[in-house]
Amino acid sequence: MNPTEKMDFIQNHLYLADEGLINEIYEMLRKDTALKCKLESRAIKAENDIQTGNLFSREELEKRIF
Repeated sequence: MNPTEKMDFIQNHLYLADEGLINEIYEMLRKDTALKCKLESRAIKAENDIQTGNLFSREELEKRIF
């Protein structure tokens, strides 16, 4: 079954689904979207830091962590 057929099937049978299950699926998708946005934002910031030379050495990192 291709994605379009799956979507049609789900939409046609959604009224049969338990509301708890729908809420669970909704929360999973919402969290995935939020996580993706957060990771993209961090990647863009890291790229900008690299381009502007806002970097520190491994030794500096270890000092900050330990």
